[in-house]
Amino acid sequence: MLDYLNQTLGLEAIITPWAEADRFPLYLRSGKKYFLLHIGGVECVLIEVDEKNFSLPTFRKQMTKLPGQPEHLVLRFKHLESRQRKALIEAHIPFIVPGSQVYLPFLGVVLQERMKSAKAAPEKLSPAAQLILLYLIYGPDVQSIRKVDLAKRLELSAMNVTRAVQELEALELVTVEKIGRSDYVSAVASGKSLYEKALPYMIDPVQKRLHVQKSDVLSELPVAGECALAALSMLNGLQIECKAISRKKYKELDGIEEIDPAWTNSLDYIQLELWKYDPQPLVDYHTVDVISLALSLRANRDERVEQAVEEMMEGYKW
Repeated sequence: MLDYLNQTLGLEAIITPWAEADRFPLYLRSGKKYFLLHIGGVECVLIEVDEKNFSLPTFRKQMTKLPGQPEHLVLRFKHLESRQRKALIEAHIPFIVPGSQVYLPFLGVVLQERMKSAKAAPEKLSPAAQLILLYLIYGPDVQSIRKVDLAKRLELSAMNVTRAVQELEALELVTVEKIGRSDYVSAVASGKSLYEKALPYMIDPVQKRLHVQKSDVLSELPVAGECALAALSMLNGLQIECKAISRKKYKELDGIEEIDPAWTNSLDYIQLELWKYDPQPLVDYHTVDVISLALSLRANRDERVEQAVEEMMEGYKW
């Protein structure tokens, strides 16, 4: 937000915590974060609020109880619809929507840019969004990462990353902040907490299963399916090996012969899972990642498999 104000207005903006806010009564603290904003030589109280739970009449009533009665209050929102912006302007309440609008009448600043329409939250993640989310879940040291770096590390196009991040943002799984010319993506939680929050939206990564003749070109692929589960649990292994590859990379392979197990006496073949996203960036010790593995077996109703998946997830060290 500071970069947005500095670059957009040409005024030096500084934000510091407002220590006094920690002593406010609960009804003044609930759903709000308070800061001191110094901009253009003026000190203001910046209040970060959630537009989904915001009530203009309630806010105006609460602010009359604010200790000290600061001269200037400025609200900070992530998104605002046109009718919400109009209501705030008609009430002469200053506000900032980083990246799209600044209304600071005490500085003579009324800047409107074309508002980004808030994307409707998807019911399920797209393959690219799930891949990015998994990368963030497995990387506890990934505090904030540029979109361009996500594209490079996960071999995704810039357009796919942008759309995927918009999905994750709509589901409130990540936040995006513009710093300089780059968009930085940060997860709202880490490890197991982020996984549990995202689980209802996650998809089965497997698009198709088929059997193919063994080949050297397939030998380096990660182990998947029940074979991977056997390696990570007490489940007995299978005679036929199972590997995973993205559907896109499979189409790029030459000389792969598909096999019908019912019409061959040889065991010189493997099961191949064609995935909706590339399993390779998430490979862990030659197997596909545990979350994708669990999702790929979610429809399996074999009690042995269900129990092994449960044990694997319970024993996983986040």
